[in-house]
Amino acid sequence: YRAGPAWMRVLPSLVMAAAGLWGIGGASYWRDEAATLTAVHRSFGQLVVMLGHVDAVHGLYYLVMWPLVRVAGAGEVVTRLPSVVAMAVAAGLVAALGRRLVSPATGLAAGLIFAILPPASKYAQDARAYAMVIMLAAAASYLLVRAIGSTGRRRGWLAGYAACIGVMGALDAFALPLIVAHAVTVGLALLRADGGRIWPGAPGGEPGRGAGSLAAGWLAAVAAAVAFASPILVLGFAQRGTLGWIRHKPQGLGAVQVSWQVAGPGGLVVAALVVAAAGLAVSALGGLARLRAGWPWRLTALCLPWLLVPPAVLIGLSFLTPVFTTRYILYCLPALALLAGAGLTAACRPLKTMAQRQPQPGLPAAGWAVGAAALVAVAAFGFGSQLKIRGPGGQGDNLRRADQIVAANRLPGDALIITGGSARHVPDAYPYGLAQLKPVSQAQNAVAAGNLNGTVAPPAVVRQRLAGVNRVWLVAGRGVPRAGILDGLGFRRLQRWRVGSFWLVLYQHGRP
Repeated sequence: YRAGPAWMRVLPSLVMAAAGLWGIGGASYWRDEAATLTAVHRSFGQLVVMLGHVDAVHGLYYLVMWPLVRVAGAGEVVTRLPSVVAMAVAAGLVAALGRRLVSPATGLAAGLIFAILPPASKYAQDARAYAMVIMLAAAASYLLVRAIGSTGRRRGWLAGYAACIGVMGALDAFALPLIVAHAVTVGLALLRADGGRIWPGAPGGEPGRGAGSLAAGWLAAVAAAVAFASPILVLGFAQRGTLGWIRHKPQGLGAVQVSWQVAGPGGLVVAALVVAAAGLAVSALGGLARLRAGWPWRLTALCLPWLLVPPAVLIGLSFLTPVFTTRYILYCLPALALLAGAGLTAACRPLKTMAQRQPQPGLPAAGWAVGAAALVAVAAFGFGSQLKIRGPGGQGDNLRRADQIVAANRLPGDALIITGGSARHVPDAYPYGLAQLKPVSQAQNAVAAGNLNGTVAPPAVVRQRLAGVNRVWLVAGRGVPRAGILDGLGFRRLQRWRVGSFWLVLYQHGRP
């Protein structure tokens, strides 16, 4: 095993941190970030009450964010900064995996590819738990690799592994299929065991402590992790009715068709796999020995299950009940980056070295130039997506613009009606627009109701409240807005705006 120079170890994290901080406040909050703000603006007791009714699966993330908002405020930079840090750590862990599985050059390439993928930037600038889940998935995979190849006791590595899996499951139950992927990796390692040696030929010739101890230790670690996360998992299952929105996402065969978009629009996942395939082909030109050296089986034993099994599990379940969206498989991105990094490194080695049995510690000057050019090409391929992510509607919604429109046009006494459950908590994103309107369609606010959206008033009550109201703002979260509740009350439409995925419509009463 070679750690490589210090700069190669820290550069991926620095690049990822720079990408995460670049334009971090450019995109407006989107509806899920509004849910985060709805939760963390409550008192601690009110937050606990809410988690007993809804969103328990995000409770650990809210508990992390709650003190941060109290200390530093609720601006975009502050609330998204933990995700930037988590994604930077994840890039460093991807690089560490590449170093340990193949070489320092592979670690550098994999870490940098991960850092320049548009989804890494998008979810580094998202006040939700996805970046933390990716970080924990990478950390758990690294600790598993260390446990399998350990020369001494595995207990410490597996204890850390259990902690990462447990916290990851508590943050996002849909990340737990990673355990199934790791089961495949451990099973392959056990099949390859040779006289008690696990992963023979691993960097440094690490002998391990036997197949039996690995199997027992890993199972114990998984059991401890699931036990830790189980209270949240049970409560989340009881609250599964809140997943109704996912029915509008592709499921079953449709999920298969969209799963490749996990690396971002524009076919970046295809580009990454092309890089990996090119490196594999170049390595094969050097013969079987060189292929095994450049693509050690431990790399594919970890990365292929990590990349393929979690999507397969969720897509399979989606045939029974809707559970799939590409956000739920983001933690597979490190595996894609590792395969692409290995391919890039292999493709950058000159053919005259292909006969060598072991990869060289570094790359020749020409190889570095080719590798740098390839990374620039991948970054350029995704640059349009990077710019879009940092635009005002880069997260899919532009709640800031909606609030700006309302703030610029509202008059005292203006009322608010929100249609569609996915839009009812959006006034909590910003304080100066929608939050200043009178919510006539709401029976109880979210705090009083102990949930995210409050409760909806009966139509008769809403119509009664509209008596004497001169202007009404209607917010529709999906589809063209229909203001049926205003029929017969004398309101006419003044103006309509399409703001990201929302419609914002202003009505005025026609009374003299």
